Amino acid sequence: MGNGTTNILVKRSLKQNELPELQNLVSLLRLNNQFDGEAILQGRDPLLRSPHRLGEATAYALLLEGIAAAAIWNFKTRNNERQSLQVDIIDALHALHSTHFLWHAGYGLSVGAEFVPCNGIFQCRDGQFVMTEAGPPYVKLERGYLNFFDCGNNRESIGKAIAKFDALDLQEQLSALGLPASVAYTMDEWRHHPQGQHLLSTPVIEIERIAEGPPVPFPPGFPLEGIRVIDFTHVLAGPRSMRSLAQYGADVLHISSPYHRDTVAQNLLVNIGKRNAYLQLTLKEDHNRLQNLVRTADVFAFSYRPTVAEQFQITPSQLAHNHEGIVCLTVNAYGHGGPWRERPGFDHNVQVATGVARSEGGNSTPKLSPVFYLNDFLTGYLAAAGVMSALLRRATEGGSYHVKVSLARSAMWVQDLGLLGSEEYEAAPERDDYRAITHTLKTDCGEVTELKPPVQLEEIPRKHLDTLRPFGADPAEWQT
Repeated sequence: MGNGTTNILVKRSLKQNELPELQNLVSLLRLNNQFDGEAILQGRDPLLRSPHRLGEATAYALLLEGIAAAAIWNFKTRNNERQSLQVDIIDALHALHSTHFLWHAGYGLSVGAEFVPCNGIFQCRDGQFVMTEAGPPYVKLERGYLNFFDCGNNRESIGKAIAKFDALDLQEQLSALGLPASVAYTMDEWRHHPQGQHLLSTPVIEIERIAEGPPVPFPPGFPLEGIRVIDFTHVLAGPRSMRSLAQYGADVLHISSPYHRDTVAQNLLVNIGKRNAYLQLTLKEDHNRLQNLVRTADVFAFSYRPTVAEQFQITPSQLAHNHEGIVCLTVNAYGHGGPWRERPGFDHNVQVATGVARSEGGNSTPKLSPVFYLNDFLTGYLAAAGVMSALLRRATEGGSYHVKVSLARSAMWVQDLGLLGSEEYEAAPERDDYRAITHTLKTDCGEVTELKPPVQLEEIPRKHLDTLRPFGADPAEWQT
């Protein structure tokens, strides 16, 4: 693979000022005062035939997550020892698409969105391209597309139906119905789009202080021991972020509706280390139960559309009004302001909208990243770092906080790392066939094999997670 072997052997150090992109993230989250340790990245891009720095971007996010945990540990223990964190770029690359490294009872599983007929980049009548996606699929979205196009559930029929529309008109018609759709903009076009313009003025992780209050100390034990987390998220980015909090000791209670669950593969991927409860918020009793849980929670994570939070009175401002010291996380597709604030979208819609797909495949044939994913897991790692940083601010300064991340802003941050020239990556492999380090867990859901945690930590305790519960297996209450 050309100079690939040399790339893998390159080692860069935070202390030696060789990882400025990571240092910028550490400074953004104001972690410098509590972390004076070392972070090492082994290897550099390109690992795959992509102009994007896929491995490096994920490595920075993973190291940032570890640095946030280390900062909390330093604060709790008054430990002056300099911790060391290290990640191998190949392990980081795998962590960008961990859905492809999952086995259940010996059988390989995947979320499988890449095989759903209505998920894809289709050419329109005007020669432009539109990405539609129903997820793994979600029945409501899949039926929505098929009813709109009045066609068969196969890629050929859907492609013929889409070819009857102009791209921009189709994007707006589908979006008005709550169906994810995105035109394949170039990076420059997106950054001149009103939503892209809004995101350019927004940090990749935004932490807003939304209420005053006294400092809240951390309980003893693991970095996040005793921290209570309500994980009211779905798909991948939100649940993955809260799985990281469980890894550092938090008590994470995942909440979902019994009638709108994610898939088994998603549960296996992102809910290890949590308990799983049902609440149907349209029922007054269940809505009251959630509100009671929030009153004694430290973190409330949310990744549904803003209208859902408004409907059930669980916006960050409402939660902070009723609970002093709450840290709220919201994750969405296109950002928390701007004209697309409420627009639905998945990882792949965002790759297409932000210009990633144009850079990957060129103007004539836009395509997704070579590992299919870019934003879901990356945003999850960034979100976990943001929440831990907000908890640290709560302990040192007091107050309630709102942590905001979006898939689109994460994609733009990857672009801002700089695109590789074709002469740099054209000899790299098209597929991620690098060796993967896995481990096997025996859980209540059976034997699960997955990627081992990619970041190596020194002096920072991290839990071995083996709890995995079926959806609805636990009551909606705290363990202690």
